[in-house]
Amino acid sequence: MTPLESQLELGVVGKSLKKGLIVGLILGATLTIVITLVLELLIGNSNNPFVNIVLAPFMEEIFKALSVFLVVFLMWKNIPSRRYGAALGAAVGLGFALSETIIRGIIAAGVQNISGGLIADAIISRIISEPFMHPLWSAFVGIGIFVLFAQKSNRQGSPYWLAIPFLLVGLLNHILWNSLAFAFVSLDPLITAAVELIVIFVPFAFIMRDFLGGHFNFQNFFKPPAEVTLLPDTTPFMPPPPPSSFAQS
Repeated sequence: MTPLESQLELGVVGKSLKKGLIVGLILGATLTIVITLVLELLIGNSNNPFVNIVLAPFMEEIFKALSVFLVVFLMWKNIPSRRYGAALGAAVGLGFALSETIIRGIIAAGVQNISGGLIADAIISRIISEPFMHPLWSAFVGIGIFVLFAQKSNRQGSPYWLAIPFLLVGLLNHILWNSLAFAFVSLDPLITAAVELIVIFVPFAFIMRDFLGGHFNFQNFFKPPAEVTLLPDTTPFMPPPPPSSFAQS
């Protein structure tokens, strides 16, 4: 970590790290969910595969990114490392997941032509899966925003264009999840959730782990992992000392 990154990290930790994560959680649970639900209502046709599989994930990740931007602009001013970006994105995603679970559960409970057991399974599957999926998707988005802010701060790091793959990975993860849910719509929701967690969440969680330094390190999450230098050893060669007279004798 460079001296500038250390100063930025101390500033965020000392002033508003926890507050920023809490505000991100609240924004995800309010601003993001409200905007996306309004847009989805305006678009309509909830049975359209394109709307469910592609358009809805795109809108949700874009407006979760907006909540991340608001926290950084108004509170943090900078993102010291990709771990901070991932944590903020995950906080926004968790807030979104909590609100969506409650809202979808209320809607499902109000549907008259679905059996009570199926409604219960749908609600339970969301309670189980949503705390995993939305935070993971948004964590990738948070890393992408970190790349943008790192360049904005004139810090040496990844080029601007590298933010796009991170954003796309989060979006792709979301699209794959919705695609599988749409394909398995006739199955029990609990079975679908279990399959998605194994087939989609686990591989992308390992990808996230690699982006964060090879391990999650939850106990010291914001402490950067030890970096292995790839630079050649520039220590000048020192010849061995001549043998002592004692050794010669």
